[in-house]
Amino acid sequence: MTSYQIIPVGDQALAIEFANRIDPVVNRHLQQIGRRILKQHLSAVKTIIPAYRTLAVAFDGSQISFAELKQQLQPLIEESMNAPLPPSKTWLIPVCYGGEYGPDLKDVARFASLSTAEVIKEHTAQSYLIYFLGFLPGFAYMGSVDQKIAMPRLEQPRLEIPAGSVGIAGEQTGFYPVASPGGWRIIGQTPLKLYDEKNPASFYHAGDSVRFFAVDEEEFQRIQLADRLGKYQVKAVTSDADD
Repeated sequence: MTSYQIIPVGDQALAIEFANRIDPVVNRHLQQIGRRILKQHLSAVKTIIPAYRTLAVAFDGSQISFAELKQQLQPLIEESMNAPLPPSKTWLIPVCYGGEYGPDLKDVARFASLSTAEVIKEHTAQSYLIYFLGFLPGFAYMGSVDQKIAMPRLEQPRLEIPAGSVGIAGEQTGFYPVASPGGWRIIGQTPLKLYDEKNPASFYHAGDSVRFFAVDEEEFQRIQLADRLGKYQVKAVTSDADD
């Protein structure tokens, strides 16, 4: 079983911490541990906060101590680590790359000594695990892109990036659900509305995966219109954990 430690984070939270590396299998076990903790409905546990390799558990310190909660969580963690992983879902996300939709695509191509078409091929060649959500509502931290196109963040972040923008930051890739400042290298944009304030729950979750596919501008406009009218269904495929 992968080693871990449980450490206090102040007097109202603890962290279940794994080795300091981005590992999709460890993260999926971590997600499974989080689900098991929530299913226990422990009255003292307020919430859980997953990240790449840690799971923070916030608790009410007036109900339970760090040592008591640690003792309760250890068997849950070990059961979760030894249990098979559930099937995973992969969302298929359309992206229009380059031009006004992806102002940094040419820079990424120069960085990688590739053509822009080759960068698009690299970015769409694999699925990316959603390690966790954060920064913005529905902002999915995904990885890992091929080392060739793992370009660092901009030295000077942009003041505003359009909603739906798809970017790269090192080995991470992700999309901006709403317009916001940002320093990721923007290589494209999805026509999908990823955040709706009237229905803020995302259709994707940490532990799911995303696979991007390229569309041209005409297809971008068609999908965007259909999506806004509620007539576009985002496709997903489900596969066994070991696939």
